[in-house]
Amino acid sequence: MKRTAWQWTRATGFYVTLLGVTGAFLLPTLWIISTSLKTPGEYFSFPPLWIPRQPTLEHYRLLLGEYGGVQYFRNSLIISGGNTLFVLALSIPAAYALARYQVGGRVLAFWILAQRMLPPIALVIPLFLLYTKLSLLNTFPGLILAYTIFNIPLAVWLLIGFFQDFPRAIQEQAMVDGCSELGSVIRIILPLIAPGVMVVALLTFTLCWNDLLLALTLTRSSTRTIMVFFTSALYSPTDVQYGSASGSIVLGIVPAFVLALCGQRYLVRGLSAGGIKG
Repeated sequence: MKRTAWQWTRATGFYVTLLGVTGAFLLPTLWIISTSLKTPGEYFSFPPLWIPRQPTLEHYRLLLGEYGGVQYFRNSLIISGGNTLFVLALSIPAAYALARYQVGGRVLAFWILAQRMLPPIALVIPLFLLYTKLSLLNTFPGLILAYTIFNIPLAVWLLIGFFQDFPRAIQEQAMVDGCSELGSVIRIILPLIAPGVMVVALLTFTLCWNDLLLALTLTRSSTRTIMVFFTSALYSPTDVQYGSASGSIVLGIVPAFVLALCGQRYLVRGLSAGGIKG
């Protein structure tokens, strides 16, 4: 079917608008990437330079070498990855029990979500004092446990919806065929709600990766994360290091970007799950 001139005009306007909005959202990121490749003399050039005249990787060399950025990057991967696995291991059974057996009813589900609304800064001092007594300061298990406490409520709440939307008849059929309830969850339900689990995993990883408050309070030099590194990379004894700070931000967004890129097929399905009924 041929499109009319009005339909072509409307479609063109839609995509032009979409491109413009996307460009506006990407503008700060593109500027940071550009700044990380500039020499100090190009930071405040007028008119502003989007493409450096002499692109350099010197800032990245300093970050990963002289400034010890590899250690911070590794620490963040260990803490965020461990937290994500721990949160999934605890939240999947909890969400299944709440969705299938209505444990605690809606009151318990809302209570769990309410724990996420408590600002972390209200618990920093008690947590610091408790960790001091338990010798958990400046340790990876301590950081992973702290982030797990704050991220489990959101993960459980999101997973409840995926378990509730899963047809119970499919699980019952598997159990009739000889599969145990645990086996039906592992072999049937989890593979089919994998997009939802992927969304929860990415959100958990990102929340942990981007946190500064707990990382700054509960760590020392040996376990500090990339977010703490951002603040230290901004200044030098003599000047503000815009190139190094921009480079550290670029390094910081790489893991989440890679995870989202690799799991985009699951993310689209997971984010739209439950949007269509019947």
